[in-house]
Amino acid sequence: MLLLKIIPLAFDSLGVRSQATYVQTKDLNIIIDPSAALAPRRFGLPPHRVEVERLYELSSNIEEFLRESDVAIITHYHYDHHDPGRIISLENYNGKILIVKDPKNKINISQKIRASKFLKLVNNYISKLVIADSKCFAFGKTKICFSKPVPHGVNDRLGYVIEVLVDDGEEKFLYTSDVEGPVLEEQVEFILLHKPDILIVDGPLTYMLGYKFSMSDLQKSIKNLKEIIEALKGSTIILDHHLLRDSEYKSRLHEIYGYAKALKVRVISAAEYLGKPIDVLEVRRRELYEKEFAPGKIF
Repeated sequence: MLLLKIIPLAFDSLGVRSQATYVQTKDLNIIIDPSAALAPRRFGLPPHRVEVERLYELSSNIEEFLRESDVAIITHYHYDHHDPGRIISLENYNGKILIVKDPKNKINISQKIRASKFLKLVNNYISKLVIADSKCFAFGKTKICFSKPVPHGVNDRLGYVIEVLVDDGEEKFLYTSDVEGPVLEEQVEFILLHKPDILIVDGPLTYMLGYKFSMSDLQKSIKNLKEIIEALKGSTIILDHHLLRDSEYKSRLHEIYGYAKALKVRVISAAEYLGKPIDVLEVRRRELYEKEFAPGKIF
């Protein structure tokens, strides 16, 4: 049983675009990527009111845990991973040590602009700002280590992210951020180096298969996930985020789930890890609108 306390706060399997995660060790409380967002358009439709309600519900949950955290980590500057005060109040960062992806190096223009805005705003509240890339930090017996910047997906078009390791001296937790697979060997290196007891990994971008994600990319992801499973026998892998936006994700990755079961590795969503039903509202957006505007419906 894990001594590290891992709480997924907001994930795609819980109804919003997010990977917000809380980690508690004997030494400190950590929050990773305290933000959440919605798909601006899906099936040609804007977010349904049920999605908006869920966003505010889970954002409130994120704020609660952010207030309790000693350290906040930002792995990159997309709005589902950082919030410049749009929904998550920046006052919740008061007194925190903020550890961030380098805002000036190995970053694309869009994220560089967002990083500059966010860091100027949050600087009014935090106690310390630390650049994370490729570094390790010690807090008592707890170490927090960061990977080198790796591409956000199959290439660096969307910029770079940093992966996060939390090691309390007895157990290890690793968070990949947005690797969309992982597809690339450089995204896998950090995982295989540290062999965590629990891993949160952003699964393949299969909902864009044939558009921004090829069959070749999917096969590379399956190969890499199998290599990770082989190295992490007996562990737990939370596979979520981009992957859960595909209603057919389990059939597309049936090989992975079968392989994991044979090697006694739990591969589950964040919702399942929490003992909750999977509820990807974005995938149900068309259905939500049809129910609301069904003929004869009384308001």
